[in-house]
Amino acid sequence: MTRSFFGGLYLLLFGAADILYGKDIFTAEERLWLDQHPVIRFAPAPNYPPVEFFDENNEYQGITADFIKIIDQQSDLGLKLEIVQLASWDKVVSEGRSRGVDMWGAAEKTEERSRFMLFTRPYIRLPEIIIVRNEFAGEGMEALKGKKVIGIKNYASYEYLLENFPELNTLAVSDIEVGLRMVSYGSADAIVATNAAAIYYIEKNGLTNLKVVGESGFEWNLRFAVRDDWAPLLSIMQKSLDSITAQQKRDIYRYWINLDSSEGWSFAKDYMFIATGGGVLVIVLILFGWGFRKRAEIKMQRLTQRIEEQKKLEEELRNLATTDELTGTYNRRAILDMAQNAYQKCIDEGQPFSVLLIDIDHFKQVNDQYGHEVGDRVIKAIVNVCSDILRVKNVGHIGRIGGEEFVVILPMIDKIEAHAVAEKLRKYVEKEPIQCVENTLYCATVSVGLASLDRTEKFDELLNRADMAMYQAKNTGRNRVSICREIIAG
Repeated sequence: MTRSFFGGLYLLLFGAADILYGKDIFTAEERLWLDQHPVIRFAPAPNYPPVEFFDENNEYQGITADFIKIIDQQSDLGLKLEIVQLASWDKVVSEGRSRGVDMWGAAEKTEERSRFMLFTRPYIRLPEIIIVRNEFAGEGMEALKGKKVIGIKNYASYEYLLENFPELNTLAVSDIEVGLRMVSYGSADAIVATNAAAIYYIEKNGLTNLKVVGESGFEWNLRFAVRDDWAPLLSIMQKSLDSITAQQKRDIYRYWINLDSSEGWSFAKDYMFIATGGGVLVIVLILFGWGFRKRAEIKMQRLTQRIEEQKKLEEELRNLATTDELTGTYNRRAILDMAQNAYQKCIDEGQPFSVLLIDIDHFKQVNDQYGHEVGDRVIKAIVNVCSDILRVKNVGHIGRIGGEEFVVILPMIDKIEAHAVAEKLRKYVEKEPIQCVENTLYCATVSVGLASLDRTEKFDELLNRADMAMYQAKNTGRNRVSICREIIAG
């Protein structure tokens, strides 16, 4: 929050200073060009945080978005920009080629793109790293020979992989999030991506089984790009970039690349820095005169709004780290981290440990017949039933690991007692009437897989056994509890 405040404060002082001294970095011809082009269709990369992305409210955010806000102080460019939200970077490139859009925010310059776009000098430099699953052995690109390595379609880094590492089995996917999931779930061996974007999606999806094994050798040199018949706009963008101070750039990079919700910044420190910033602002207003009061009030309102928005975002990020948005219970990352810790403690103390995997039967039919809103209602109702039972019995924890699947961890609970818990969950879910539409109730059922600790094995192996048992329950008629007795060799 503090860093966001100072970023906005720099922006305010920068704009006020230009007005006071009458500076204009653009030529008369460039100003005329801006007057003659009231609309500039600007297409950001839709899913490339923290560089640029659209948040859950479809608002444009990121490093590039903050650069645009500062540039707007000089050229009123933001008033002309028509933000075009496209489905993928592949679509952004295609629309640029066909003149469907006029400008990009963060693009790597390539020979092919230079045929139809002009590029500024780089303003963001980010190395591409190699991300693999935890069990992967080896480091660097040489360890990936013959492996399935993911690149992002139409990204310059994907072309780099094809040209420089023909010995790789290179796959193209639509975006980083899809690629990270494929690596985490075992559909591919590695992905080459920027560290900052990868961290964002790993946190978002709770992909705790991934690690970094080196850099790929490719570095993003990201630039603004404009259509090649709009050379004056290229000059305007480059002059605007050049006028941004090194301190302003550092503040933007530090805020987005080191965005952290840790408790290291106490309320007292935030208050102190905000108060200091407010004092600086008062001094500036006195120096610049009362003529700027109205402008300062408007700017301060915007800064206050941004601080509040950032405070809300940070709170949401803290909640997202542990909470499933739909059900309010633990999300995948939180429940699996909790399970690992409890599992290891039970092993160290020689205590029993059991795990349940729960899947809602025929859930696709619910969505198809009643719609996703009712499907969400069914999921929440089942989680509430299970949570209430676990709370009353004072055992275990439940978390959502994806879609209609849930995991219940039962530390210090042996197979017999765990089976009794599972049966109780199954029966109470079956008896719970769920309101679908008016005058229509739906009674869901669940298939439950149970695995208990039989010997020293990895938690992932125990979870896999529960997964096998769950599918056994589904394959033998659903609405039942199945116990896996097979030991998976680790």
